[in-house]
Amino acid sequence: MKLPSIKLGPKPKTWDLIAAALIAVAVAVATLNWLAAQRLEPGVSLSGGTTFAFALVQVIVTSSSLMVLGKTAKEGTLWGNLAAVGGLFLGLSGVLLAAALWVAA
Repeated sequence: MKLPSIKLGPKPKTWDLIAAALIAVAVAVATLNWLAAQRLEPGVSLSGGTTFAFALVQVIVTSSSLMVLGKTAKEGTLWGNLAAVGGLFLGLSGVLLAAALWVAA
C-alpha cells in the first residue's frame, strides 16, 4: 500500500521569510510593551519616552511590512502576502496599544 504524497506548495522565498520575521518582531514588541505596562503598580504609568519608543518601533515594523507586501505581491507568493498583511495588522495593533499607553502616561 502506497501512501499519497502531500504537497504544501512552493518553497518559501526570501521575502516570505522576511515577512514572517516581521510578524515575530511585531508580536515581540507588542508583548514587551504590554508586559512593561502590566508590571507597574496601580496609579503609575509608563514614561512618555518609553511609550514613544514602543510606538516608533511598531510604526517601523508596520511600514516595513507594507514594503515587504509590495515585494511579495510582485513575486506572487501567497504565503508571503498573508504574512506581510499579518505583520501589517499586528504592527498597527501594537501602534494603537503603545499610543493608548502613551496617552495614559
